[in-house]
Amino acid sequence: MTELIPQPLFDTYARFLALSPGSLVFENRFVVRFLNRLEPELPAKNDYLHTRDFLRSYAGWETTYKAYRIQVERLLLWCWLKKGSSVLKLTREDTEAFLGFCREPDMEWVGQAVRRRFIAGEEPGELVPNPQWRPYESLGSKAARKLADETGMPHQAPEHYKVTASSLKQAFTICCSFYDFLVGQNMLLDNPFRAIEEPGRFFEKRAPSIEGKVLNPLQWAFVIETAEWMAHQDAERHERTLFVVVVLFSLYLRISELAGRPDWHPTMQAFQQDGDGAWWYVTVGKGGKERRISVGSELLGYLKRYRMSRNLTPLPQPGENVPLLLKLDGRGGLTDRQIRNIVQKCFDSAVKRMQAEGRGEREISSLRAASTYWLRHTSASYDAPHRPLRSLQVDLGHAKASTTHDIYYTGVAPERTPTGRPRRLKRR
Repeated sequence: MTELIPQPLFDTYARFLALSPGSLVFENRFVVRFLNRLEPELPAKNDYLHTRDFLRSYAGWETTYKAYRIQVERLLLWCWLKKGSSVLKLTREDTEAFLGFCREPDMEWVGQAVRRRFIAGEEPGELVPNPQWRPYESLGSKAARKLADETGMPHQAPEHYKVTASSLKQAFTICCSFYDFLVGQNMLLDNPFRAIEEPGRFFEKRAPSIEGKVLNPLQWAFVIETAEWMAHQDAERHERTLFVVVVLFSLYLRISELAGRPDWHPTMQAFQQDGDGAWWYVTVGKGGKERRISVGSELLGYLKRYRMSRNLTPLPQPGENVPLLLKLDGRGGLTDRQIRNIVQKCFDSAVKRMQAEGRGEREISSLRAASTYWLRHTSASYDAPHRPLRSLQVDLGHAKASTTHDIYYTGVAPERTPTGRPRRLKRR
């Protein structure tokens, strides 16, 4: 079996939901061909259908489907191509070997970039497995990749794959759920993952950290000034950019809390005023739980500016069911990826402005490595010295105060604590 190259098994969320439950009638023919190459030595089709049933039971959320797809797909491929066994035949020793492989997979199984799983084939509408796709990705430093793109230098392939403790723990948790499902379906008597003694030894328990994921005041000043400059240059396109950057920063939002979820899409009425005149942003966070985030006066100013650019009244009215974000063609709603792209373009422009002003490569490199999630960390770390723990915990949507404390109230650097939100900082 080991001569086969691992290939993707499960496609996008939309295509997965279109498959016929319990059969391979509408399955991608290249996936079926791959399964056929494993038969009859392995009951690959049987394993595959059980796994697909499991994924369907967790397909209520696209993000959940994607996370579960990654881990069970890796498990299937490892069982077939490395172990030469059905997923129904794994022992405790096998599950430990799989976790060890996840921690240090063969480099032939590790790609150097995130690749699409399936690409267009020769026939109209045909999708074929992407030959460059691999079950694992070792992307290296984002700053190094961006620098290579800017300079035209080739990307240097990482020599080793480094898995995070949280990723390994996620693999264990999801595989545990998979085998609980199989036991519940009377496919197995016991869950081999639950037979592992002290599974925590596979993933170190570390306190959560934002080290290296916070913009310093100079970097944030360049980001917010760049967003405003972009909005001034092209209001039709970039007033939205400015609003996205400011609202993610000011409200500590996760991407899904601005892009929306399958059963919730943010509209202007997500901004609500209570009887005392205070404003709140009402969103749906992790686990589908509603949370209310306090809105400061400075953000209200940006909200007014953004709404006026869309020819709306300065502030939302009760029941105003207008999409919060619009595509450039006027249609409502932006995906997670589109929001990330908007923020990334702002970051890239800020990097160019820093370079043009002759700023130090160290600070430029740090901003080059930034992602959208850094806005949440940056704002919360700036505010921690000035806000009660409980208030910040609620606005961040953390279930436990200890999480907020361990991340933002332990060793917050003084240079990261200027006042005012969002901040127009003087450059140092």
